[in-house]
Amino acid sequence: MTDKTTTLTELKKHIQDFSDARGWRKNENAKDLVMALTVEAAELAEIFMWLHSDEVDSIKENPETFEHTQEELADVFWYLCRICEHFDIDISKAVENKTEKNAKKYPIKE
Repeated sequence: MTDKTTTLTELKKHIQDFSDARGWRKNENAKDLVMALTVEAAELAEIFMWLHSDEVDSIKENPETFEHTQEELADVFWYLCRICEHFDIDISKAVENKTEKNAKKYPIKE
């Protein structure tokens, strides 16, 4: 799978199928999913916690740190997709709606 060849629908189904095969979705609830998302976001933030702003982009040069960053981003995305599934949220539509609101709130200055 790559971003160029995989649709968001396919990726969400992949996460659902993986979770279903392990029985993870049968007892899920919104609170636990949001808590898990928060923990994963904190684990992502921890990678950058003590890096100076000038050093942050250099994580790509350290294969171990870069792999860890990708794993934590995947975990964050994983739980975001599971929350969307739980509430039957179309994330593409939600992003579009939020973009429209932000366009009004933050108009382009000419």
